[in-house]
Amino acid sequence: MRIDAFLADSAEVVQGKIYALGAGWNTIFVRNFPAVHRRLAVASTVHVPFTATNASHKFELKLVTEDGADHRIGLRADAEGNAVPVYAMGGEFTLGRPPLLVDGDEQVACFAFTIDGMRFDEPGMFSWVISVDGEEQARLPMRVQQAQQTS
Repeated sequence: MRIDAFLADSAEVVQGKIYALGAGWNTIFVRNFPAVHRRLAVASTVHVPFTATNASHKFELKLVTEDGADHRIGLRADAEGNAVPVYAMGGEFTLGRPPLLVDGDEQVACFAFTIDGMRFDEPGMFSWVISVDGEEQARLPMRVQQAQQTS
């Protein structure tokens, strides 16, 4: 499978298409650390070959540091209401094989994940890792750095 992905300020999937605002960047500039980035989105298209249609696939998105450690992308409440760290997002998808799909053609699945209030304790290089069926398919680099102070 082939993956295309990008970072944006906001993105959503509507009727099989990605709609994005503020797309095409790879650096977050912050004033100080620790920093909380208000909102970012990771959008991607998964190009599923003819031979992989009519089958369930697992999509996963996670953020890793330059050392390969998982970076927390958020918090969620557990059954008791306690905050639990979230390190990955995703789910399962299946693309059918329409009658007019020709052997050799591909289907495209679109995904958009919005993350609000992501915390960064220090500057660094990160990578959004996209996996399908447990196999890494793409890495999308993202740098977090302190903005230059002007006098």
